[in-house]
Amino acid sequence: MSKGTLNVSIINSFKQEFEWRCLNLLIDAYTSVNSSNSVNIDCEEEYISAILFDYIDNSQQAINWKIDITPEYRLYKNDILRKVKSAKEAPRIDFRLCGWAANSKLTYFVEAKNLIEVDSHKSKRKSKISASSLHVRYIETGIDNYLSGKYPQNGCLIGYILQGKTENIVSMLNTCLCNLNRKTEILQPQDFDLMNFDLHYISFHNNFPFIKHLMFDFAKN
Repeated sequence: MSKGTLNVSIINSFKQEFEWRCLNLLIDAYTSVNSSNSVNIDCEEEYISAILFDYIDNSQQAINWKIDITPEYRLYKNDILRKVKSAKEAPRIDFRLCGWAANSKLTYFVEAKNLIEVDSHKSKRKSKISASSLHVRYIETGIDNYLSGKYPQNGCLIGYILQGKTENIVSMLNTCLCNLNRKTEILQPQDFDLMNFDLHYISFHNNFPFIKHLMFDFAKN
């Protein structure tokens, strides 16, 4: 094995280990927040992300692993840096996790979306939340933002399940993809070897690495 190949292999190993740690920090935060019963159908996406961020930001495990988390991270692309677009137009992603290994900076990005199974009421709101509109949004501003390059490839999607059953919602997301003639991109159950967590899926896409999907089930069914 050549020196260059060995170096690439080592770097890839660091990246895989870093991703595994990031995902486990997220799952640990979800487990703690979910046990506190602080999330329900009335919660905004930003609130859920805020309490997950706060948990990880104060996590001893994150400190031990030297991983820092930033919320609402702005993605400054070349069109911003070249002043083609205003910096105010830079897209944001819900979390950036950052660490260091072998003199290399490692980053991992996370976008999260609220999901429900059926149209549901929120307190102090007259009209119901449309379940189907959230399913479409998960695809158009979640999956497709990764595919278009708006979000970096080294990341994952999280579904905040606020009502209904996860398996039914995943089936509905897959129906949406099939209706868009994207049957090959459906979410499939996948074992990521993560701690006491089995609500993870994977989707495959043309000319793009697969996307990981974690479903954080906050619904009290």
